[in-house]
Amino acid sequence: MRYDLVGGAPRSSSSIRIGKAFSTFGVWAWGDPGRGSVVVRTPQGFGDQVVGDPMSISSSGGAETLRATPAEPEKFYAIVSADNPLAYTTDRLSLDGGVEIVVMAWPEDHAWDDTVAKTLRTAMPSLRDLIGLDWPVAHDLNVRERYTPALEGYAGVFFTESQRIDVSEDLDPVVIVHEASHAWFNDQLFVERWIYEGLAQDYAWRVQTAVGGPVGEGPSRPKLDDPGYVRLEAWTFPEVIRDQETDDHERFGYQASFWVIEQIVRSVGVDQMREAFANAQANLTAYPGAGKPEEVVHVDSWRRFLDLAQSIDRPDQVDLVKAFGDFVLRESDVADLVDRAAARDRYRLLLIDGDGWLPGWYVRQPMGEWRFDVAGTRMTEASAVLALRKHVDGAAAALGLEPNGALRTAYEGATNGFGGAKSLAQAELDALAAIGDAKAKVEAEPDLLAKIGLLGETPSVPYAAARDAFERGDVEGARTSAAVAAALVTSASMVGQGRLILAIVVAVGLLALLVILAIAARRRRRRRVLALAAEPDVAEPYATLAADPDAAPAAPTERPPDAEGGPGTQL
Repeated sequence: MRYDLVGGAPRSSSSIRIGKAFSTFGVWAWGDPGRGSVVVRTPQGFGDQVVGDPMSISSSGGAETLRATPAEPEKFYAIVSADNPLAYTTDRLSLDGGVEIVVMAWPEDHAWDDTVAKTLRTAMPSLRDLIGLDWPVAHDLNVRERYTPALEGYAGVFFTESQRIDVSEDLDPVVIVHEASHAWFNDQLFVERWIYEGLAQDYAWRVQTAVGGPVGEGPSRPKLDDPGYVRLEAWTFPEVIRDQETDDHERFGYQASFWVIEQIVRSVGVDQMREAFANAQANLTAYPGAGKPEEVVHVDSWRRFLDLAQSIDRPDQVDLVKAFGDFVLRESDVADLVDRAAARDRYRLLLIDGDGWLPGWYVRQPMGEWRFDVAGTRMTEASAVLALRKHVDGAAAALGLEPNGALRTAYEGATNGFGGAKSLAQAELDALAAIGDAKAKVEAEPDLLAKIGLLGETPSVPYAAARDAFERGDVEGARTSAAVAAALVTSASMVGQGRLILAIVVAVGLLALLVILAIAARRRRRRRVLALAAEPDVAEPYATLAADPDAAPAAPTERPPDAEGGPGTQL
């Protein structure tokens, strides 16, 4: 039996499409059991696919032949789809940002070609700006027209590996933008289906709203008793939709994911979502510190998506526990959300207490890994360091000093505990105590003995050196110099006392020496007098000659003056 198939027009109720680029139709068989056969010959240039009962495909001269010999012909049914890629019309769109799109339409369907091209030309710039990421497709993105049944029940499909879009012949701009957004929103960005499908629908709706195009149905909260209810955490791609249960699950999944994602996007804002997408693509931590954000190797699951979307810098503005508990997570995972909320509240208090000091990776890493018990213990350690910091700042301010930032660096750079930061803080406190002690001693008014002891000494010099060393971060040098200054003042009285005693001893010694020298000088004078008195008169040559030189001299009648007895003393 031979018969002709009349193809239905695009978007008609007919299940048959016969065109130059694409054809699809059902195939039946008739005949007695074991004696029926089916043969389908497609024109040259067409490639064929079969859904349903199997058919063999052979090729000759560029044309294909499909055959089947069913054992029970009356039960045989298959759908044949034939595609001729060279027969599609092509409309190239070259947009800003390196976006190259080729719209591939059936030659008979100008309305689809015009609608898709116009929608993408209008929506893509807004979509790219809203997402904030560079265009990820390195080659042309082909957008091909398809018949809905050929898409296994879907209005559009984005093929991630080949980066190609098949879109139903239906003229639905939201579907067109939804599928185009999958160039960004796919399992390479976030692995869970409900996230990237919800994002695709939400951003298609937002873009169409922004450009004034058709927006379709907005987000609405699903009913918990919906026959298609499925927890989004377990919502996976079924490949095909061939029964009511699968259709119900798919309908519910799209509605629920759209609604949950919209709650998040609306609460944090599109600017924060841009940052979240950028950090997800770059594999950066959701808990940045003081330096360059660390790279992480976590799978971008719903946990990481939530952390990236809800910046720790701001309070979580929507309570997602109920929404996630109702539509997304198992009960055990909802408990993780409760623990997360408590840990994030405590982390924010740590940020406030830090007053600009950000926790180190030692604290932030377990937060990003959802190890909140570990993070809690480490936040307690961090708080202890911040308490020491307050003591350091207070002691430094009292002395008019400014810590140099070494403690902050140790705190913010902690990767394996806060031992280094604690030791440094204690060393700074010790140095400040030494400087304070030196200050009190150096600036006190010295007594007389201390003034004597400080003659030639300048304790203000090592004291000033101690202050300078502290502000440079040389806490050991500061402590040493302060100790030197304090020691000079402390020992000044003793040194002064020693100097005074020495001066007295020297003075007494000098006085005694002077007395001795005076006595010695007096005795020398006395001896000279006695010596002069005992010498003979040697002035004869000047005397008058005696009359008789031979006469004897007269005897003396008086004794010479005696130094001891005085003149005229008689024996």
